[in-house]
Amino acid sequence: MGVDTVDIASRVKALRKKNGWRLHDLSEKTGISVATLSKLENGKTKLNFTTVNKLAQGIGVAVTNLTSPGLAHTKDTTMTLGGGGVVFETRDVDYEVLCADYKGGNQGYAKLSVKARTLDPNLPWHRHPGKEFIYVLKGILVLHTEDREPITLKRGDSLLFDSSIGHHYISAGRGETQLLLSLSLQGYSNVIETLREN
Repeated sequence: MGVDTVDIASRVKALRKKNGWRLHDLSEKTGISVATLSKLENGKTKLNFTTVNKLAQGIGVAVTNLTSPGLAHTKDTTMTLGGGGVVFETRDVDYEVLCADYKGGNQGYAKLSVKARTLDPNLPWHRHPGKEFIYVLKGILVLHTEDREPITLKRGDSLLFDSSIGHHYISAGRGETQLLLSLSLQGYSNVIETLREN
């Protein structure tokens, strides 16, 4: 399932209007520039995993409220069927977001398919606040970071690291490299619960 940028843009705009926020207000909440938000609402830019995540956190909703509203879940349980997560395709990694509608959590989960075979010096580093946990499901992963030598992980290996440090994933094996990822969404659960109570 891919991301429908037009649908997400309309939901973001509706939530912004409902709350009486200007683009400038939404920019302050999400850390996304006013120019990019304007392009998004006018259908002139595409979305990636990081941007949708920033939008959801800034607005105070679960990612699936933007990508798949109306998805069934309960307060303490949510499920993503195999292949049923929302997929964000980037140049180097495809992210399938898992269980994004869980209420009250402060973790994000995804299955990653690493496409990059070499480190592209022109690609900006991935970075976000908090910690990131990765578990190699398949293949061989080389984790490049700004502050240390590359780390090689094989199937069954796992790693927890500070995701505010720039990082890139590279597939080093002959076959496909897949990861299970969990990342902390600092302050996310408190915002969600506050909005639900009002």
